[in-house]
Amino acid sequence: MGEFITHSGTISNDFVDRSHQLGHLLYWHKQGRNSIQVRQEKSLRWLLINNTLQSVVELNHPEHLLFPHLKTFASRWQQVTPPTSVLELGLGAGAIRDYLNATYPSCHITTIDNNPDVIHCYKRYFGGDPLCDVNCVDVFKALQQGKRYDWIVLDLFSELEPPIFLFQHQFYRLLRAAINDGGRLYINFLTEHESQLKQLQHLLITNFGKKPFIEKVPDYANMIIEVKR
Repeated sequence: MGEFITHSGTISNDFVDRSHQLGHLLYWHKQGRNSIQVRQEKSLRWLLINNTLQSVVELNHPEHLLFPHLKTFASRWQQVTPPTSVLELGLGAGAIRDYLNATYPSCHITTIDNNPDVIHCYKRYFGGDPLCDVNCVDVFKALQQGKRYDWIVLDLFSELEPPIFLFQHQFYRLLRAAINDGGRLYINFLTEHESQLKQLQHLLITNFGKKPFIEKVPDYANMIIEVKR
């Protein structure tokens, strides 16, 4: 699989495009219009939803970040005060959890995902502790529980089009209320439409009262967004 790892240590575009064909199948489940796969080749194991790559993990070093947008996340995290509590919205194969656990061992990480099959795959195929704080619950319900966090990391994309609630004021009011003073919201925003990015900027400025930091991931559609409470 070395030919699919770039000089910077991330997976290549070719791997992303062919990930539903590469390796051997460990798990496949279809419900309605959605299908989930877990595939593996040598030390790499990855999760796909509807043939779209969600997450890839190096089994011997699960703390290594192999997606370029996650490397960009980490570069932002390394510039700020380490968190004691993080809420992660969107699990995938647990790459963010693995990195945060390894980098900030004293930090408590809560992860929310509304797909029980994704949670099953994380715990069965990606080394997730069966007792870890990973919950199958609606995002709005999770944010309405009254808990507050130093960071909220939002990575909810399973397809190119973002979830509709990412463009609703109520969602950002709840996010802001769930972040401690001085805490931060991080978003992996995936879009091909400039108008959607402008709409998101407007929502963040309106609800947080400040302009967000935005960095485009080279050669990808991902935008990494950070805003401080």
